[in-house]
This record gives sequence, structure tokens and C-alpha cells, in this order.
Amino acid sequence: MKFFQIQYKPILINFFCILFFFVSGVFKVNAQNLKTKVDTIFKDSVPYKILYDNKIYKLNAGFATLDGGFYTSNHIYYWMKGLAINFNFHLYKELYFQVGLTRIKGYKTLEYPEKKDLTISYFNFNLSPITIKTENTHFAFVFTPIGLAYGGGYKDETYHFVGKIATDSTNVIQNNYFGLNYYSALQCIYKFKYDLGIGASVYAEYQSDATILGFKLCLYFSAAFKGNQTKPNWYYKNNPDKN
Repeated sequence: MKFFQIQYKPILINFFCILFFFVSGVFKVNAQNLKTKVDTIFKDSVPYKILYDNKIYKLNAGFATLDGGFYTSNHIYYWMKGLAINFNFHLYKELYFQVGLTRIKGYKTLEYPEKKDLTISYFNFNLSPITIKTENTHFAFVFTPIGLAYGGGYKDETYHFVGKIATDSTNVIQNNYFGLNYYSALQCIYKFKYDLGIGASVYAEYQSDATILGFKLCLYFSAAFKGNQTKPNWYYKNNPDKN
């Protein structure tokens, strides 16, 4: 029995969109409540920096995430381990450009209905021209609606046969694959510092004959930190380019 069918792609995409707008609304409400704790520095009437926790942070700074966890698929039937790293470069307001790498490996011994070993090795280059991040001082929410996943790997199926005179023989079937697929991703992050955080992520990759799902923990690193606040707030408001 398959876990997921390829025709469920629209349902997954709709789920990602609904969850994004819901969490985005929650974060914006929370941001309004935190206004008294944050002093915003404007440059040419555009929000440029914030003063928070006696530190100076740049708004809409680039960031990176490191994810590790488990993946499954409708043509593999077991959990695999995986690691991903993504770099996000600011484009405009809450929009970012994302590039990253995904590595998935797995091994499992099956006894029924056939005695065999499964080995998976998979490497991917991810690229998305549009990634959306909304954040406040304590939370960040990162949503990639659709991106390109380019790479490949192999799946080994090693079958074991036991003869009547206790003789062993092995038959190995290897499926190699390489090509262009599509992916979506969600990351919900709690920031214990404005530029550092930890959270959870969901990854979905849409191949021609399968769907891969990943459930992972993620670390968040932002380039927002500009320096410690050493002068009164009015100084930075009058000199937005000064740290």
C-alpha cells in the first residue's frame, strides 16, 4: 500500500498555502504586541534596522538554515535519514532567493514478502527564486511554495535466496535516477536570539512517479546582527547608517 499518490500534489500545495497565511497572521499580531520593546530605524522612510535587547539588527537580512531528520516516500516504504542546508538572499521586503543542498541516505533489511536489503543514496541541488519569510523578535516562518530540485542517486535492492542444500545466492537490482523535480518547504522557527533559532521543518519533493516527504529539526542563522548599542536611540534614528 502506497503512503502517498502523485495526484495529491494539489492538496499538499494548498495545505502549505493555508498554513503559511494562518501563521503569518499570528506572527503579525504578535509583532504589533512587541512594538513597545523594539525601536525601528528608518532610512528614506523605509524600515532599515531595529534596536532590540541593547543590540542593533538589520531588517530583512540574509539567513541560512541547517536541517536534519527523516524522510519517507510512496515507493520506498520506510524512513530514511537526511540532511539539508539552505542559503537565503534577500530580494524585496519578505521575498528571498534560496539555494541549497539535500542529502538522503537509507538502509533497511526486509524479511517479508521477500528477503532483501534496500539501500538508498540521494543527492539534490535545490533552487527557488521565491522564498517568503515573515518574522518578529521571537519567531520566524519560512515558506517556499515551489522550487527546482535537480540531482540524482540510486536504489539498490539486494535479494537473498536460500536453496534446498543451504546454498546462498544474491541478486542485486540497482535503479539509477537523475533529473529535474520540484519541491516545497515549510520552516517554523523559535528565535532565542534575534539572529539565532531552532525549529521544525517539512519538505515535500514531487518526482514524476513519487512524492518524498521530510520531517526535520532545523537550526536558523541570520546575518542581521550589526553591533551592540552604545549610543541613545535618537542617535541611530538621526544616523541610520551608523552602527
